[in-house]
Amino acid sequence: MHSSSRARAAFVLLYGALLAWQIDRWCFTPHGIVSTWAHRASSSAISAASPSGLTQSFTMGADGLDGIWLRATAATGVPRGDLLVDLVAVEGTRRGRVERVALPASDLARTASVWVPWRPVMASRGRHFEVHVRHLHAEGGPDVRLAVTREDALASGRLTADGTEQWGDLVFETSSRRATLPYWLHEVLRPWPAWMRTGPVVAFVLLTFNLVLAWACAMATGTIGPSAAGAQEDRRATAARGTMPAPVAVGRVAVLIVSCLVVVGITIAGRPTGRYRALDLIDALPDARVQTTWGPMHAAVSPESVLFGTRVHRAIVAMPPSTIAWTVDVPREAVLRAGAAMRPDAWERVGDGIEMRVHVDHAGGRTTPVALTLYPLGEPAHRRLFPLEVPLHAWAGQRVTIVFETTPERWGNAVNDVPVWTDPRIEWSRHPAAGTARVIRQ
Repeated sequence: MHSSSRARAAFVLLYGALLAWQIDRWCFTPHGIVSTWAHRASSSAISAASPSGLTQSFTMGADGLDGIWLRATAATGVPRGDLLVDLVAVEGTRRGRVERVALPASDLARTASVWVPWRPVMASRGRHFEVHVRHLHAEGGPDVRLAVTREDALASGRLTADGTEQWGDLVFETSSRRATLPYWLHEVLRPWPAWMRTGPVVAFVLLTFNLVLAWACAMATGTIGPSAAGAQEDRRATAARGTMPAPVAVGRVAVLIVSCLVVVGITIAGRPTGRYRALDLIDALPDARVQTTWGPMHAAVSPESVLFGTRVHRAIVAMPPSTIAWTVDVPREAVLRAGAAMRPDAWERVGDGIEMRVHVDHAGGRTTPVALTLYPLGEPAHRRLFPLEVPLHAWAGQRVTIVFETTPERWGNAVNDVPVWTDPRIEWSRHPAAGTARVIRQ
């Protein structure tokens, strides 16, 4: 009787947990809304008090867009004036304001997050929008500063501050009351015939699925099937024959596997980590000063993976003419390492080559330790990755600016030229006396 009660309790816990998970996914987990809150741990802040304010673009994935959550950063004092938020619909090159909401800026002094409501846009799924945020009439009070991510959390999103494109995105989350069950009906079941998306069919499928799931849980917990007494008789008979019960054998194997994993993990953790520390400049790209006349910043300069031979490299594509500048505190025994190349898919395209340079700006002067001219179409030897190593010993303990520059060769023609910088990093000794390399945000 006791075993039967435990089996029923185990069934209730197992099936109840699975049913609760389903209900949470169907009814309470938003699907299709746009959110960058998951990236807020690595965020900075930008003032919304500039003349043009902040503009964030995004693509909505659910119907019923009815608001947006904004995350502010702590300010000294209470902000004055108003926070003006515009929702703008984007269709190609046309933009039309959907709604404008004005909130007291002082609301942000009481809470770090504020919800800006709009009238629901019922057919918002798949549409492009912009949110314009401006802090007006500050009257000498502190600026409203909104959190922004340090990376591009939205692949299609773009953030501009006072008309200048920024790395990263605004930390925000859209809201919609139609972002749960309708998502499953509209998106998950879209490839199926229309009759399968009707309410009765969906209800029948869910009921059948849960009946099968309940039966499986009952079998797994022993609620149905062999009785507890029968199971005990089987265990007694097995013990009388002198064989090891299956659960005991499985338990010993599990203990052996876990022990092996622990030993391997301790061995790996105890291995030496190498003589050098490294600062990845791709990770620090949001802190760099990027300048380009090729086009929009994100179209001209972007991190991506590039294949050379059999190895995939992390790289920065820098369409010419472009410059990427990191201001760095240089530790002792530091070396700048990277690779320079034309992207392999551009080797056989018609073009006139590219120039790639590395500059070190220091104390009002400039040193150019690397200057390459690559013309892979006419020079087969240029169809490879060129490793670069620039000792930074001369600037140990100083703050310098490391500049990666790409320009068109010859007549300024950049057609079909796709230069890449691979695995750029600063390496230095692990000795505590060497100091630490730091990138200073621009």
